[in-house]
Amino acid sequence: MAGPIFEVFTRNRQKFRSYILLIDGVGLAIAAQLTLAHATLQPEFWDMSTWLTNLGKNTSPMLGLILYAFAGLIFVVALHTWGERPVPFVIPTDNPKSRKPRFGLWITSLGLAGVTAFYAANSTELSYSLSFGIVSCISISLFAFSVLYDEKWLPPSVRQTKTWISTHIAELLLVLIILVAAFLIRFVNLELNPYSFINDEGEMGKNGVCILQGTCLEIMETGWSQQPRLAFLPTGLSVSLLGTTALAVRLPSALIGTLAILAVYLFSREVFDKRTAWVAASILAALPVHVHFSRLGVDNIMDSLTTALILWLLFRGIKRSSTISFLAAGIIGGLCFYTYPGSRLAPAIGLFIFGYLCLRTRDVLKAQRRNFLVYFLALAITAAPILGFFVSHVQDFSARMNSVGIFANSAFQNEMTTYNKSAFEVITGQVMKSSLVYIATDAPSNFYNSPKPYLVPLLAIFFMLGLANTLWRIKDPRYLALFVWFWAAIILGSAFTAGPPSSQRMLASVSALAIITAIGISKTVGFLPQTGKFIRWLAPLSLLIIVLITCYQNISFYFIDYQVNHYFEDPTNELTYETRTFIAPLHTNGRFFLIGEPTVPYLSFMNFDFFSPDVEKAYFNEVTPQTLAALPNDKDALFIATSTRAADLEIIAQLIPGGEWNEVRRRYQPEDVLFYSYKIDKQLLQSYKP
Repeated sequence: MAGPIFEVFTRNRQKFRSYILLIDGVGLAIAAQLTLAHATLQPEFWDMSTWLTNLGKNTSPMLGLILYAFAGLIFVVALHTWGERPVPFVIPTDNPKSRKPRFGLWITSLGLAGVTAFYAANSTELSYSLSFGIVSCISISLFAFSVLYDEKWLPPSVRQTKTWISTHIAELLLVLIILVAAFLIRFVNLELNPYSFINDEGEMGKNGVCILQGTCLEIMETGWSQQPRLAFLPTGLSVSLLGTTALAVRLPSALIGTLAILAVYLFSREVFDKRTAWVAASILAALPVHVHFSRLGVDNIMDSLTTALILWLLFRGIKRSSTISFLAAGIIGGLCFYTYPGSRLAPAIGLFIFGYLCLRTRDVLKAQRRNFLVYFLALAITAAPILGFFVSHVQDFSARMNSVGIFANSAFQNEMTTYNKSAFEVITGQVMKSSLVYIATDAPSNFYNSPKPYLVPLLAIFFMLGLANTLWRIKDPRYLALFVWFWAAIILGSAFTAGPPSSQRMLASVSALAIITAIGISKTVGFLPQTGKFIRWLAPLSLLIIVLITCYQNISFYFIDYQVNHYFEDPTNELTYETRTFIAPLHTNGRFFLIGEPTVPYLSFMNFDFFSPDVEKAYFNEVTPQTLAALPNDKDALFIATSTRAADLEIIAQLIPGGEWNEVRRRYQPEDVLFYSYKIDKQLLQSYKP
């Protein structure tokens, strides 16, 4: 093998220089990663005023970042010296074929959408919003039909489908393997990992059930956390099939997370190449932060799907002059307004990229004006009802940013005043805390609680090299889209909110993260010689080894280290989850009384209502013979005490003996008691006299 490699070096000195530069760049990137990994995360690490003076002490991030900057510069120079030229993204600018206008259905669908928006904006009684939701579906269908009819679209025949499958069978099998593996990573032992079932998941389940029971049919309103009602529909459908279980609430996230991997593959394949696509999909399939939120029953994971899907459809539409792709992108963009608030960023990024293309490339707007109109109208028609509601309920639209945004809740001003910092220092610190979590720092709290960065060191190195290449190619709309996609989620989702890094609000960036990392890997491996019978297999073999090693590291961390060290476990969530096996069997025949710390609002947590909706619940924190006698006694009584209130429960057992006593320990930390329970039949309760 050494012979052909030496022959390549000696035949072309320019190629040899590029190899040397590559080795220098990668070596410097390794040094940068080691420097950041061994930095002392003391308060001065985040104090911008000490960054330059503490370079030698490595108590600031600057030394590692400076090394990474030089590594990235050398890397792109190596690419340039090598003569690497990406396949250009060709944008058709030919004049579109003239078509006879068919505006009848367009006007009808726009009129129906306008009616629903007007009703949602001006009505104080939204009891008929389900009917108007049906009208909205009709308006979307009419618009879609008009576009498909105008395009003379027909579904592919059976013969065409078989031919396409046979042509792409190898690629389909590879994608299927990645998706099946990704789903299994997200599905196996889903009910108990991560442990425990948090109370926000109970909120999702309860709101989903509320829709299916017909008590929350005001679909033009918002529910828990000011999210539109339809955001809870997937959870409700899952619960209707699987019952009130943790598995039912978490399954939609596992499916959405798997679909996000497919969307990343489709986007990368469309705008880059197949190699980048399967590497990016493989990285995302096992990335711990994405796996984690794909296993939680909250809808934050939707952000990792929507942006990838919309950008894939838009780039596909622009590249192929496909009106159907623009139509699909517009409908999905409109649906983003009905789900997790962070997903609203996706259609905005799509509009930004299209605007950039119009400014950068002549005649794009002229060539794509009808397609852009289809995208915009599809988005507006789909989102019309909820946008009408937000017009008169602006506080609901901006509720999340108002509650967590540092500018809206005075956190920004307080930081400046308390620590005597300038506005620039505060913002810079927020950005650094939000971005360094990808490669260097831990991710405390915010639904994740990881002691490690999002990326293992090897992937962190390739990500930073890929980011350097992205900046080098920033004029290319594909790389600009990646750059904006990655940083917009970080800035708006975390840097401008309290308590960075906000892992749950940066999930849109994780899909872009996988693609940028895959680009770094692909560009590096592309330096390997392609001559010789054996050597030509060196590049794909190297890619496979890198993917397998990093996937193993990620899976090992999340499914072994993360669980063994109990990073996600919390006694309060565990109590509200584990007590379900005692409370739910009571149904309407019993009451549940909680003896706990008065400072913790246990009964306001939705897990109790989700798992046992028909059981009466109340606090019983003052335990005396008199208060016990005053309790209603026409039903069985279940008393549950937290581990610190065992003595109070023992008093009840002494006053009314004969009940059923249970001691429940923490599932994965059995050395600690989680709670005690004592159940009393109504006959015993009725016979008690103080």
